[in-house]
Amino acid sequence: MRHLRTAALAVLACGVTAATTPCLAQATQANLKDDIELTRAKVQSRRQEIVKELMELTPEQSEAFWPIYREYQVAAAKLGDQRVALIETYFSNADRMTDEQADKLLKDAFKLRENQLGLQKKYVGKYRKVLPPVKVARLYQIENALDAIISANLQASMPMIGDTAQ
Repeated sequence: MRHLRTAALAVLACGVTAATTPCLAQATQANLKDDIELTRAKVQSRRQEIVKELMELTPEQSEAFWPIYREYQVAAAKLGDQRVALIETYFSNADRMTDEQADKLLKDAFKLRENQLGLQKKYVGKYRKVLPPVKVARLYQIENALDAIISANLQASMPMIGDTAQ
């Protein structure tokens, strides 16, 4: 059963991966924000399907869990908006980024990651009130795997700083 869940995560995550790569790979500065928003909507829809599939919640757990998860996703979306702003700044300046812009981008990216971790820490307590610790750990395993896949695909589609051959 364990291997089946791992395989299911891999298969479902491939669907998320497929949703992120084409949009961003074709993105130009003019339509970047629209492409990112479309990709985010697709990923969010698939994310909930993946979480539902892999969490194996009882009806009682499900009833208590989903309102908290939706609340978490709203808060996470606000951080996602900040990430979009960073990506837009990056794309706008990647080929001619100054040292000052690079320093600010790094500072902002680290702050965003700290805020994302803080959000996860905040919600772990809320999840623990309605789920056993093993299921809370599973949730964070799923969330972290999905975030890693999405992040890897974003990074693969972004130009290197200073690369003028975009």
